[in-house]
Amino acid sequence: MNHLLFIIGDNIIMNEDYKAYILRVYKDKFKEVNSIRMQSSSDKELPFLLEKISLEYDYITIFVANEYYAVVAKILATLCEDVLVLKDETLVPDKAFYDKNSFVCDFKDCKINLVKTDTKAKLPKLLGELNLNFSYFSLLGIDEESALILLEPLAKSYEIDIKSTMLTDNLTLIKAFSLQYGKMDGFLASVQKLFDKKFFKGSDPIKFIVDRLLERKIKVSFVESCTGGLCASELTKIDGVSEIFEGSIITYSNRLKHEWVGVSNVVLEQDGEYSEKCIYYMLKGIFKTAKPDFALAISGVAGDENDNKNGKDIKSGTIYIGAMFKNGTYIQEVLNLCGDREFKRRQAMLKAFYLMPKLRPELFEL
Repeated sequence: MNHLLFIIGDNIIMNEDYKAYILRVYKDKFKEVNSIRMQSSSDKELPFLLEKISLEYDYITIFVANEYYAVVAKILATLCEDVLVLKDETLVPDKAFYDKNSFVCDFKDCKINLVKTDTKAKLPKLLGELNLNFSYFSLLGIDEESALILLEPLAKSYEIDIKSTMLTDNLTLIKAFSLQYGKMDGFLASVQKLFDKKFFKGSDPIKFIVDRLLERKIKVSFVESCTGGLCASELTKIDGVSEIFEGSIITYSNRLKHEWVGVSNVVLEQDGEYSEKCIYYMLKGIFKTAKPDFALAISGVAGDENDNKNGKDIKSGTIYIGAMFKNGTYIQEVLNLCGDREFKRRQAMLKAFYLMPKLRPELFEL
């Protein structure tokens, strides 16, 4: 179904954290953000705009600032040939389905959910349901072109359409659409059988990995340099991770790489903090402190300028990552990333998480 997220009000648009909160809640309900539109305020053109876009979308969710709620509610009531009434302290069209500060009304072939939004309060409940005819999955350890060569004949046989994007090298996100008589469950089962341990369900591979860790009570810790705690931050977005995560260490300076995780000064002086040896001893060091099942380590250059420490030219985007299991087995990679600082940091974080199923794939099977 074609759906739209519509934000009205400068105080919402300007508030990046609250706007991100809206996007998370919306994605939790509808699995994706299909289209998004923003408008600074309610104006005299809004009735005509809502009438127009209702012909383009099956479902519209409008997050409207408090000050414009009554005006937009009145517009929707008028479009639906209804009247506004006060029900349980919420102003809603009389025929609308509602909850506190949220209602759904029908206009022609479109459903519209109006949500009264206060940046100082929890979002009201999003109402209504979409007939979602798509599923997401990721394929690890295979490039996008090769993945599509294998997927397209299979998709055709099940009447499924697919789209793809490369999240990182050898990690491809696939969106599968069921056509009129498509058989999505059969298609996904066949894809899983074809790709086996390379197959991750859902649109968020990190959540898939963490869910497997939670199921098996496998603990993980991080020792991070250039990512500055990004791995730990990403992990703690997920409910329940206290069962598998006690903490991690950020060692931005060489002094703390030595004092906190035990990387020797000889390694730091001769090989440098951007080296496979440094990553190896960072991994060994976090095991002495946190005693996890998995450890991940990251060190490199995420900035825009060359780093000339230790007399070596280190190109921006050169980042070393590693993963180690409690039995001493480990895996390392050297990344050469492009983009701005934040993109490089996030790519390094993503790739570090994906080292765990590379190292011990049997622990991440469905």
